[in-house]
Amino acid sequence: MEFAVDTMQRSDWPQVRAIYGEGLATGMAAFRLTPPKWEAWNAGYLPIGRSIAREPDGNILGWSALAPVPDT
Repeated sequence: MEFAVDTMQRSDWPQVRAIYGEGLATGMAAFRLTPPKWEAWNAGYLPIGRSIAREPDGNILGWSALAPVPDT
């Protein structure tokens, strides 16, 4: 399988959201029931550290993003 790791762009969100939804559908990925809209997701993750794995045809295989944690 050939793919490249790339920086996630806003235009990648529809495919990323679909992958997120597939994970949520298992009931084991998070406490959410549905993936958030772009605005909520974008506000919850850091602007750096957003990556995707993309096939040569443009299909996104997976994604990762960094989220802030409280310093307590």
